[in-house]
Amino acid sequence: MIENKIFWCIANLIATTIEELVLVRMFDIYSKRKRQNFIIYLLLFIPIMTVQIFDFYGVDSNTKLLIVLIIDFIYCIYCYDNKIFKTILISGLYWMISMGIDLLAFSFVNVFNLNSNATDIMNSTLYRLELIIFSKLMLIASVVVLRKLNLKKELTRKQYLSVLIPISANIIFIVVIWSLVYKYIPNNMQINYIGLILAVLLIFSNISILKITNNIVKENQLKFENEKLREKIDIQYNYYLNLKKEQEKITKFRHDIKNHLLCIKNSTTTEESNEYIEKINLEINQKVVDFNTGNAILDVIFYEKSIICIDKKIKYKFDVDYSRCEFIDVIDTCSIFSNLLDNAIEACDKIDQGDKVIELKGNVANEFFVIKCENTKVNDVLYLGENITTDKEDKELHGIGLKSIRESFEKYGGDINIEVLDDKFIFKGFIPIK
Repeated sequence: MIENKIFWCIANLIATTIEELVLVRMFDIYSKRKRQNFIIYLLLFIPIMTVQIFDFYGVDSNTKLLIVLIIDFIYCIYCYDNKIFKTILISGLYWMISMGIDLLAFSFVNVFNLNSNATDIMNSTLYRLELIIFSKLMLIASVVVLRKLNLKKELTRKQYLSVLIPISANIIFIVVIWSLVYKYIPNNMQINYIGLILAVLLIFSNISILKITNNIVKENQLKFENEKLREKIDIQYNYYLNLKKEQEKITKFRHDIKNHLLCIKNSTTTEESNEYIEKINLEINQKVVDFNTGNAILDVIFYEKSIICIDKKIKYKFDVDYSRCEFIDVIDTCSIFSNLLDNAIEACDKIDQGDKVIELKGNVANEFFVIKCENTKVNDVLYLGENITTDKEDKELHGIGLKSIRESFEKYGGDINIEVLDDKFIFKGFIPIK
C-alpha cells in the first residue's frame, strides 16, 4: 500500500496539515485572532495546497520553503492582531523548531536504519514513512513546551532584534547542514553520525533561544509591572497629601461652623431654631472620624477608608500605633495600608447577605511592628504561584496592590503571611523596628 502514489499524496497532505495547524496553534497561544474561525481555517488551505502543488511538480525544496514562508507570514498578518515584529518572531520560532525537528528526525532515521547514504531515505517509502511519523509527532509534542513560553506581551524593537538574530542564524544553519551534508557531500556512516550530532546540538541551541526569549519577555513584564507599581504608589501618595490638606480645611471649617452655630443659638430663643441647630450639630459630630496613629498621612488614609466603610455599611475597626515607625517611608505607608484596606473593602462589598467586617490592628511587639488585617468575604481566592489572581478581565494589573505590599515589607526586612478561610481573609505582616 505504501508504494501507492495516492497513499503518499494523502500522507504528505496530512503532514503539511499538521505543520500548518501547529503554526495556527502557536499564534493562538501568543496572539489574539482578528478573524472568525471559519475564515482562519478556510484560508489555511492556501499554504497546504501550495505545498501539495509544489511537491507534485517537483519544485526545489529551498524555493518551496521560501514561498511557503512568505504565504504563512501574510496569512498570520491577516488573521492575527499582531505587530509585524511579533509576527516575524512567532513565525521564526515556529520554522526554527519545525526545521530543527525535521533535521533531527532525518538524521535519526538515517542512523537508526544504518543507511550509508542519506538519499536512500527519500527513495525508500518505508524510511519516508518513519520520517513523517517521527517528525510530526515531535512537532505536535513541541506545542506543550511552547505553551510555557510567554510571548503575549509586546517587546521593544531592540529586544525583538536580539531574539530574531539567533533565530535567523539557526534557520540558515539548518538549511546549510541540509544542503551540504545531505545533498553535496558523499554520504557514509561517519557523515551521518556527524549530521545526527549537529542536529541534536541544534535542538539544544533552539531550546536555549527559547529560554533566552522567555527571559527577555519576563524581564519586559517585570519592568512593566514595576512602572505601573511605582505609578500607582505615586498617585496614592499625592492623593493622600492633597486629601490631608483638604481634611485640614474641613477641620477648620467644622470648628468655625460650630462656633457660628453656638453664637446663633445664644442669640435666639425660639425652640424651633434651637432644635434645628441641635440637629446640625449632631450631623456634624456623626461625620467626624478621628484617628491618632502617630502618623499624619496614615490618619488621613484611615479617615478616607472609614468614610467608604460607612457608605458601604461595613463595620470597621482601625487600631494602629504607628509612633515607632518613623523609619518607614511615607510612600510605603501609603502602599501598605491603602492597598490592604482597598482589598478588604472590595471583598466585603461583594457580600450580599451576612456581616461585612474589617478589623485592622498594628502595634509593636518584641521589637517588631506587627500588622493584622481581617475581613469577611464570600468570593473564592485564586492563586497563581505565590500570587493572588482574579476572575476580572484586567488580569495584568490586578494583584499589583498585594505585590506592592509584599515589596514594601521586604524593603524593610519584613515578611507577610496570608491565611484564607471559607468566610474570612487574614493578612499578617511584620517589620523589624530599627
